[in-house]
Amino acid sequence: MVGVSETTPQQNRQSSERSAVVDLAAVEHNVRRLLELARGRTLIAVVKADAYGHGAPEVARAALAAGAHMLGTAHVAEALALRDAGITAPVLAWLHTPSTDFASAVARGVRLGISGGELDAVLDAARAAGTPAVVHLKLDSGLGRNGATEQQWPELVARAARAQDEGLLTVEGIFTHLAVADEPGRPETTEQLDALTRAVAVARAAGLAPRMVHAANTPGLLSAQDLPDPDVMLRDAVRVGLGLYGLSPFADRTPADLGLAPAMTLRARVANVKAVPAGAGVSYGLTYRTDAPTHLALVPLGYADGVPRVATGAPVHIGTGVYPVVGRIAMDQCVVDLSRGRDAVTGESRKAGSEPTVRIGDEAVLFGAAGHPSAADWADAAGTINYEVVTRISPRVPREHVRAAEVSGVVAPRGAEDQGGREHGGDAPAAQGAARDEDAEQAGRPEWALTRHPGTPEEMRALGEALAGSLRAGDLVLLNGELGAGKTTFTQGLGAGLGVREGIISPTFVLTRRHPNRTDGPHPGGPDLVHVDAYRLATAEDVDTIDLEDTLDTCVTVVEWGTGKVEHLSPSRLVVDIDRARGAAATPAAEDLAGVLADLDEQWGDGGAGSEPRRVTVRGVGPRWSEPPAL
Repeated sequence: MVGVSETTPQQNRQSSERSAVVDLAAVEHNVRRLLELARGRTLIAVVKADAYGHGAPEVARAALAAGAHMLGTAHVAEALALRDAGITAPVLAWLHTPSTDFASAVARGVRLGISGGELDAVLDAARAAGTPAVVHLKLDSGLGRNGATEQQWPELVARAARAQDEGLLTVEGIFTHLAVADEPGRPETTEQLDALTRAVAVARAAGLAPRMVHAANTPGLLSAQDLPDPDVMLRDAVRVGLGLYGLSPFADRTPADLGLAPAMTLRARVANVKAVPAGAGVSYGLTYRTDAPTHLALVPLGYADGVPRVATGAPVHIGTGVYPVVGRIAMDQCVVDLSRGRDAVTGESRKAGSEPTVRIGDEAVLFGAAGHPSAADWADAAGTINYEVVTRISPRVPREHVRAAEVSGVVAPRGAEDQGGREHGGDAPAAQGAARDEDAEQAGRPEWALTRHPGTPEEMRALGEALAGSLRAGDLVLLNGELGAGKTTFTQGLGAGLGVREGIISPTFVLTRRHPNRTDGPHPGGPDLVHVDAYRLATAEDVDTIDLEDTLDTCVTVVEWGTGKVEHLSPSRLVVDIDRARGAAATPAAEDLAGVLADLDEQWGDGGAGSEPRRVTVRGVGPRWSEPPAL
């Protein structure tokens, strides 16, 4: 394994025979996209199985830096490995055996999923450690794996309540796992969610107060906006695995359709190219023979490297062509027939009998992003799923972790901003790291992203005030971020910059407030500010009931929790994502409204969470924002 490249990607990889290149900028982009869809819920980034083969410590750090709140693993051993790597963020592990090291888990602050049978061992570990275990009770709502069934649930809840009263554990969460969320519309998902609702009611009746109820996996999160009530799916938290890595869980939608960017590129250098006659056999069993004289290229990746042995016919991208694997895939290598290629751009078949353009040492990409074959292509050839394709890449293949604008033709995804200047220590351009998506610009929807890191409420307000200088009547601003992230503080800065009447507070209980422009302020005659909290508005139709169209053209409209609900109001918008830094265990939330409001009031207080810097990412969408503002 290697860490983040300190050189350019091409320099780093020039001598590499084979590698799985993992673009951490793509991971960060995917996290931001998933946070946007999660609408302020806690995002648990699942990094089990060495982060689906991508490298757990590296991916975990990237996910947390991009705003993920917690990490998830299957096994306690995986969680402890993260601790050994210096990662202190909350981690939840949920698959245990009698040999699980619960003592180390409790001592090192690993949260534990509890299905029932392991509870006594966890309580023994808590007694030995002298500290309560933090647990999430798991319901088997229909998947048939671990978790307590609905019949077993009341007993598990009663045992957990007694242990909590004894000070041996804290029930932080309740969760379940969905069986068919990757097939939206199936009734079993609704049945499972209904079972979870009943289970939570049983737990609360027994005196438990879980603050984190979660069910949504990647397909659940990605399809939640299509449900009549997305909150039924989203609950308090979402657990995402596949989406972190830029892959689609749906058979009929690509990562690009979902706004995701594949993070892994599996590549090697061609080991041999040779001419063979018609009828030449290829690989074990001679199951393939050439139809005519051709050239064969040898790629040094095989099933010992995790390439599926049965994936004959899978595509390999070499130079300007894409060629099929022929014959059986061997332990260390596979073969492609260069006479059966197609153009990588147009998809047209190559002319038969033409001289090969492939040479020894050329790069061969089995799957990746930006025009390469996909993991789904290989999954189709192997009769499996993209989850397995990336996860099975073996440790024999070195992982190269990069943050780069371009990785062997893999263009950095939308939102991978500031990489040229900030990551490698260079000077940022005049736009300070704005990255523009050329395809979007050509389509009349220019997009870019800027990231800033205010460390205090004053800096957050100053950032909002600076952005206000670029706003005018008719502008729509979407604010995303969890409770306490600083959305209202940022809006206060916008108000100060626009010169509207003071007194901006969260409009949670009134949905919308209008703050008039001050005649004695810095910009008399300027637009009013309309501040909206769309948290309780589930759909665009609900938004339409508050008549924002009446003020949209004459005011600056700022909408919290508006992603997925207000985009129809304007062809252009600014999207502002505010993420809090993570690292230490989260502080338990207050359980009553007064406590919640008091907690939020203290989020930016001296000596408390106010010491945590925020990551603020500003993105422009639509023709109004062809250029980024000066921040």
